[in-house]
Amino acid sequence: ALAAGISEKVDVFVNTAYQGSWYMPGKESYVAEVLKDAGANYLFADSVEGTGASPLAFEVVYEKAKEADYWLNIGFASDIKSLVAEDARYSEFKAVIEGNVYNNNARVNPNGGTDFYEGGVANPDVVLKDLVKIFYPELLPDYQLFYYTRVN
Repeated sequence: ALAAGISEKVDVFVNTAYQGSWYMPGKESYVAEVLKDAGANYLFADSVEGTGASPLAFEVVYEKAKEADYWLNIGFASDIKSLVAEDARYSEFKAVIEGNVYNNNARVNPNGGTDFYEGGVANPDVVLKDLVKIFYPELLPDYQLFYYTRVN
């Protein structure tokens, strides 16, 4: 409800390329739905079908997401330097240039597992609050991110 009245939605994309393909969640996936509920424009909602993820070429993602406001769920990279080391072209994304890259790894267990994939599924309201805070911080001024962290 907090984000329902947002008239100018931020553009968002997720994930990174893996072994030559960028697996992008479908428009009916949990990721797409929670981004929509958080008031974001998920850039691939109109081009990737279904509830799973589909492999896309780097160039397809680059063309559509280069000017996106936010980039989420970047995998194992712990900082921007290591992200760009995976692929130098990542440095050309607006979200990287403006410092709007967030990862869902704020809570990690001793074995390196990310709680987002266990606790986040059971607490979608907390994931949603995190996303609203990231995209529209003025809507939740006193809220602290739980599953997400800004990547520096």
